[in-house]
Amino acid sequence: MVRVALTGTPGVGKTTVGGAAAAQSWRVVDVKAWARAEGCVVGRDEEDEADVIDVEALAARMPPDDGSRVLYEGHLSHLLGVDVAWVVRCDPGILRERLRQRGYPPAKVAENVEAEALDIILQEALEHVPSVIQRDGSRRTPEQLYAAFAEGLVDAPKGCRRKARHDLEEVDWSHHLGFPG
Repeated sequence: MVRVALTGTPGVGKTTVGGAAAAQSWRVVDVKAWARAEGCVVGRDEEDEADVIDVEALAARMPPDDGSRVLYEGHLSHLLGVDVAWVVRCDPGILRERLRQRGYPPAKVAENVEAEALDIILQEALEHVPSVIQRDGSRRTPEQLYAAFAEGLVDAPKGCRRKARHDLEEVDWSHHLGFPG
């Protein structure tokens, strides 16, 4: 079984890429829905308007290896003890507009745009997952982005649980942080 986390800041395109992966015979698991079904939602963060998920309890409920390809989609998926993390990136200017269109409050938009510019999810994935593949989805179709991730996975060595291997497409959003130049 190949267990892959499809992760990234909210709004970068994880769900859309998950749809492209499903079209290629991946089993896609929505981490938030799975957490609810497994009773691993332990509270509600009213400020962020988000469920609080017990990631350790959820990871303990991962199914046994059945030889399939499973994609765990969600911004916490890289914390589940997976083999590989696909980190979707998005230009913060594009991300800002996507989050506004979703109706996110201005403070939540700013928080997520800053997290994207600072590579927060990437840094967490590098800390928790032995093999990380990063791709910029800002100007790719979902199919192109899926293909870019899948290409990186094909080249991953056997036994990636034991040996770290990363394929990080260059991304630099630091100019969005507003530091004086």
